[in-house]
Amino acid sequence: MIKKIIDVTTKLDNFVLKNRMISATLIAMKQTLPLLAVCVYARLISQLILSPNALFVTLFDWRLRIPAIFQLQEMLSLLEVFVLMILSATFTKHYLSVCKVTQTTLPTLTNFLGTYFLFLGKGQTPTYDTSQYLLVILLSFISCESFYFYQKFVSGDNPQPFAVRFLIWAALILLIDVALHFAIQRSVVRSALNTLLSNNFFTTFIGLVIISVVAPLLWWLGIGLPRELINNPSTINAVIKNLDTILTNTNATLPYPTNLYSVYTAFSLFGGVGSTLAISFILLFSIRKKQQHLGMLSLLPSLFNSNQLLYFGLPIFFRPLMLVPMILTSLLGTLIGYTAIVTHLIKPATLSTPNTTPSTLVSFLGSNDSWSLLIVVIIFALSVVIYRPFIVIETSEVSYEK
Repeated sequence: MIKKIIDVTTKLDNFVLKNRMISATLIAMKQTLPLLAVCVYARLISQLILSPNALFVTLFDWRLRIPAIFQLQEMLSLLEVFVLMILSATFTKHYLSVCKVTQTTLPTLTNFLGTYFLFLGKGQTPTYDTSQYLLVILLSFISCESFYFYQKFVSGDNPQPFAVRFLIWAALILLIDVALHFAIQRSVVRSALNTLLSNNFFTTFIGLVIISVVAPLLWWLGIGLPRELINNPSTINAVIKNLDTILTNTNATLPYPTNLYSVYTAFSLFGGVGSTLAISFILLFSIRKKQQHLGMLSLLPSLFNSNQLLYFGLPIFFRPLMLVPMILTSLLGTLIGYTAIVTHLIKPATLSTPNTTPSTLVSFLGSNDSWSLLIVVIIFALSVVIYRPFIVIETSEVSYEK
């Protein structure tokens, strides 16, 4: 049964890799990886040491005075947008080259600037989540297709790359990006999602299982997730009520022992969405030096719940070969964590932990129950077992680079 699932997934993955848009996306992601690594590590240093609510600052009660800290945060946000701008430009150049378009300078520059206008508002900071990879790729793809059609059927052969008719096309694309910037503001959507995730339904077994399946699926598709599903959801109602109960009476019965924080965050986010810390661990022992380097590069961010380097480096985006183990490991963590809590094998995490606390430590630090560490070890070991055959297939051949 397992072999059949792997075989079917591999065939589907090979079929997807033949798509020009997916192939161009994966190559663009790999070429953007060095810049992304700078961005990820800069953000990690900020979250661990530099920002006022950084993990080590909170844990050790440091009193650091970092000059121009807010300017630094803005620069990091700009760097995140710049990564997307490079991704869009690289995708455009490669995709149009595959389409036999020789004049790629203008569309590449147009999509580069279009991504800037899409994400940055008047304050020169992103106005919504910058992990919207699907949005960036789709808009770049539509732009490329429109340019290809325009050049082939409207302008004729051997056109001047910066002719007025092409500048008009570029202006229209940029206007669309500006219009979309105002159309897809996520304040209303984010508020609705926050309300939804605070619903008591997501303290039930079915609700937690749904989250364990939907979150990896959306992340795999390149759709940015609410912060409650990628960080510490300690502000949702169920967690707050549990904490209030404990502070009022230590021996009181918790109203919501199972919730997003005590189950999903504590046992299904090892390394980020899809428990991808197991991937970094497996890559460390790969026979390919390139894969070992990716494992070493991604290990530290993965320990602190950031899997963007794996997302770009393997890559994970739209790969059926990666989706199956992501869902399986996410479900595994939820099922084992939920069972351990409802059978009273471990205490649920009720105490708040800093947002950047490694998910592997949330269950222990949030409950002060050392037995939870054993559950973490078991889940991680099983995650490695699940991921290993898929990663072996992935690292044995990278057909989209051929």
